[in-house]
Amino acid sequence: MNRLWSFLKSEYRIFITLLYVCLIFGGVFLFANFDMQYFILSLELILFCMLVFLIIEWISYVKREKMSEEIERLKIENNTLRNKIIDERKDLEEYFLLWIHQIKTPITVCNLILDKAVADKRLKEQMFYIEEYTNMAMNYLKLKDRSTDMDIYEVDLDEVLNSVIKKYSLIFIEKKIKLEYIKTGERVVSDAKWLSIILEQIISNALKYTKHGSISIVYDKELAKLSIKDTGIGIPSKDIRKIFDRGYSGFNGRMNEKSSGLGLYMVGKAAEILNIEIEVKSELNVGSEFSFIFKSKSNLTNM
Repeated sequence: MNRLWSFLKSEYRIFITLLYVCLIFGGVFLFANFDMQYFILSLELILFCMLVFLIIEWISYVKREKMSEEIERLKIENNTLRNKIIDERKDLEEYFLLWIHQIKTPITVCNLILDKAVADKRLKEQMFYIEEYTNMAMNYLKLKDRSTDMDIYEVDLDEVLNSVIKKYSLIFIEKKIKLEYIKTGERVVSDAKWLSIILEQIISNALKYTKHGSISIVYDKELAKLSIKDTGIGIPSKDIRKIFDRGYSGFNGRMNEKSSGLGLYMVGKAAEILNIEIEVKSELNVGSEFSFIFKSKSNLTNM
């Protein structure tokens, strides 16, 4: 109805012309005392021609409108796509600027160790971190094209946890951090690889910020919640809501020059894709607790 009204308004000149023609013809017939029957017949003929003309114009108008709408839709899609590409490129550039900054630290430490011929364990630890940061970069790229790298099924939670613990066993031993972990005997719906990446980052951070004490891993069957708790330096309450932002390292980042805020950003993004809810509790100089609540398969995000 709106389109029809717009069309009729656009053809107002035709209606005005018709009105003038009718008035002139009517005046001529009236003053010349012609038979008005011929006037009515002429008026009917003019109206018929006008109706045919309007129908043809209406069809043409509808086609033009549809074409304009399609062009506008394509322009919007094109702008959206262009903005998305620009944002992703900027996102990628910012990430690798941070990543380069992050990986320079262990490389520098390795060079110092090699120069001073310090114990092999320290060198192994720094090489471990170099490998970690390299894997982080590769995982970030995969996260951008996640549709080809997701395999959702029931995952043995203990297998994933044991793999992560084994990977960081050298750091546990080197830093003399106690691990408190009892097998869960549970299976959760997730992607084993990405779940492992999430847990690796949390345990890596726990080890990084815990100078002494313990790290505990507990699973609550009723809530389907896995909690990883440490006795590290903790996170200020004002930082907690920002810790999953890219590049945000906050107080802990300033305390530890290795931190670039990339790890938890990856955790947040991967958890969002896997529909895993994250809860964070922390107290400064007491420790932090990261909890992951798993959803059922039917509630998983559409990949």
